[in-house]
Amino acid sequence: LAARAESLPGGEQLGDLRKGITARLGFDPFTREGLLAAGIDPDRAAAIGLLAPGKPADLIVAVPLTNADLFMETAQRLAVERSGYTPAGEGTRQAKVFARGNGQLGIAVVRGYGLITRGADAGALISQAAARKPEETLARSEGLKAARSKLGGGQDFLIYAPKGSPFPAQYGAPPLPGDLALSIAPSAQGLALRLIAQMPPDAAAKAQAVLPGGGAWLSGLLPAEAPVKARMGVAAPQLLSLLMKVPQLVPLLEKADLGELFASLAPGASLSLGVEKTANLAQIVDYGLDWRRKSPFDTVQLVALAEVADEARFTKAIDALLPRLPALGMQAVRTGDDVQVNYSGGKGALFGWRKLEGKTVAYVLGGALKPEDLKRAAADKSPEAAVLAQNAGAAARADFSKLYDAVHALPPESFGSGPQAYVTRSLLGQVVDPLRPVRVTLGVMAGATSLDATLDLELVAP
Repeated sequence: LAARAESLPGGEQLGDLRKGITARLGFDPFTREGLLAAGIDPDRAAAIGLLAPGKPADLIVAVPLTNADLFMETAQRLAVERSGYTPAGEGTRQAKVFARGNGQLGIAVVRGYGLITRGADAGALISQAAARKPEETLARSEGLKAARSKLGGGQDFLIYAPKGSPFPAQYGAPPLPGDLALSIAPSAQGLALRLIAQMPPDAAAKAQAVLPGGGAWLSGLLPAEAPVKARMGVAAPQLLSLLMKVPQLVPLLEKADLGELFASLAPGASLSLGVEKTANLAQIVDYGLDWRRKSPFDTVQLVALAEVADEARFTKAIDALLPRLPALGMQAVRTGDDVQVNYSGGKGALFGWRKLEGKTVAYVLGGALKPEDLKRAAADKSPEAAVLAQNAGAAARADFSKLYDAVHALPPESFGSGPQAYVTRSLLGQVVDPLRPVRVTLGVMAGATSLDATLDLELVAP
């Protein structure tokens, strides 16, 4: 996985980081041989506990050992030669304390594990760990047991914070209202992240109201070849609030006054972004994607769909919107239920509403697509598509292999001519082509007692 990641744009920094860590430690902690060289067992799990907030926080690290003497020798060398600690007292063969400034570092061997402690009294932390009864350990925690059960699957890396943890206060957040757990595990092609954040009933009810899900059927109407797809299972007024957080959109949205329009829509809007078949990539090099200067729909294909919950309120909101468009620098041409927008930057979006599969659907189309092109695609049986189509919560998927295919299917004139074509193709070779193996799927769901999120990162060999 690391080798694949190093081939991505910026991924070389991962390789440099690994080399730096190996040079600093004197062994490679990412290989079995490296761990064994430090006396550490590569076949058993390690654990890190942050015990009390502070800068730095008190902590205790426990690593499984194959050779206690070798571990003590390695840890002591790193503490003194690499980190600037000095011995604090004589210590024993299997327990030593070092000092630096006002802090201490402790190294010990307890019941087959190497302990590293940091705090004002590192020796006391070692003694507490050695005296801790099994039922007092994190391994026997009911909260951790419940979190593991909910997360499911393999858990190569697990972060757990109990209810009331004060650590969020260091970042200006209140103490945790419930247990929080995050796991990272290998998937068939990459990594799978799972997050569970428990909430009290009133907070969970509010989260469900904001993120009710819905609109799963609309995602099946999105273009199958679109590299980016999303289903925003957010209540429409909250969706407008989210859009208002994009600085470039604020002036436009404030003048457009879309509150009534969004209030008429059901939750679960679906969105896709693709590449226009007549895209001028050389133009992007010149102008970027600043829609205020040049229409992005010369290059980007947009499909945004939402089910209309209150048709009378929706049409009234549309009728109120159209007279406001000239003041926003837009010219609108209405033909039946379709409205084509143009502005100084070029051709804008086409929006309106249609009856699709027996329901009224509001749409916004950017590019050459027409409402009649909105047809249900062939069923996608992949796990990622299943996440996108789930009725609960929100989901998004980015498949950069589809972006690669769309870009490389463009005609030669899309890349410009002469030096401009060279620059355009060079940029694509540095950015788009290396991302071809990447697929990312995100899902978020508000439950009765927790907020659950999943993130699947795949690095698929082309």
